[in-house]
Amino acid sequence: MPKCTVTAEYIMGIREGRESLRRNGPEIAAQELDNLNRTICMFGSDSAVGQMLRGERDFWRNQIKKGNKA
Repeated sequence: MPKCTVTAEYIMGIREGRESLRRNGPEIAAQELDNLNRTICMFGSDSAVGQMLRGERDFWRNQIKKGNKA
């Protein structure tokens, strides 16, 4: 099984998501996820920006899964 590492950029994306949740509330979860899904395809998974976007996307996916949505 290949090893998967979590990058600093991925963690930064999660932090960005948390800050946005704190500022704007859970009502924006679906909008954020939609925006991130459209934007991610423009960046490679190996790029720093791609990793950050994926971290934030995964944060919002988890929030929606937990029921923190409007």
